[in-house]
Amino acid sequence: MAYRLKASESISEGVQRIAYEQIDKALAQLLGQTDDSPEEAVHDARKRLKKLRALLRLVRDEIGSDTYHQENTCFRDAGRLLSDVRDAQVTIETLDDLTEHFAPIISADGFREVRQALEARSQSISERVLDKKNTQEDAIRMIKAARERVKDWSIKSNEWSTLQESVQRVYKRGDKALIVAFKQPSVENFHDWRKRVKYLWYHLRLLKLVWSDLMAEMASQTKQLADYLGDDHDLAMLRQLLEQEPELGCDRTQLDALIGLIDRRRLQLQQSAYYLGQRIYAEKPGVFVERIGVYWQIWRSEHEQQSL
Repeated sequence: MAYRLKASESISEGVQRIAYEQIDKALAQLLGQTDDSPEEAVHDARKRLKKLRALLRLVRDEIGSDTYHQENTCFRDAGRLLSDVRDAQVTIETLDDLTEHFAPIISADGFREVRQALEARSQSISERVLDKKNTQEDAIRMIKAARERVKDWSIKSNEWSTLQESVQRVYKRGDKALIVAFKQPSVENFHDWRKRVKYLWYHLRLLKLVWSDLMAEMASQTKQLADYLGDDHDLAMLRQLLEQEPELGCDRTQLDALIGLIDRRRLQLQQSAYYLGQRIYAEKPGVFVERIGVYWQIWRSEHEQQSL
């Protein structure tokens, strides 16, 4: 089943269905019940946990502060247990993307030594984390315990008001984070904006069926913004790693050249994010959520009429 609410079910039914689906898929990955490599399985499981946290944010006012914070902390901490494996792999992908982007001005193997060093580092981290049986078992245990609690998530209302404040909160915080990121540019502020953008993207996916074509396009553009910011953050982390561990396989001249390309690409990505972000956050939060609410009401009424 898709990661979206359906008109044929109540909000409570939809939220619980989606929660069970994402939890079961995450567990299947971590229990080795798929054909993915261990690294791919960890990556997919972490994505499922992020989707679960976004789902919780959509209904946080209805399920209550205690339940929200308990489950959000559970999924966050389970993901963090597995983060080192993915983060190490990302450094390699980031270098490959950078090399591909600047292919016209650098040779394909211009930073071969750096890539080899990053591969060795990634392999070492992967073996260390995944060989620690307790790490993965702890994550599985936490996720299984959360699954048992899903049935107790209390969502009584089936009206747009159940979701309205959460959607508005996520949109408003993303708008504010955009302003902060460009007034006070830092790796942390851009990363915070990215997190806000991703929650909006997940919410638009959950609400896709209220107007499929329009919401799909909005989600697509929001994902593009999240990708710009994600690539920017990955480059910032690669830059930080290279400065902290200069022994990663190249001389000072090469290192300076690589850092120069990183800075150049980050500026490009931040400029793209700025203009796309202005479009996505062009509306006042109240106007935005009211518009989505109108779509919701029409969608629900249409379903009720068709069911007669």
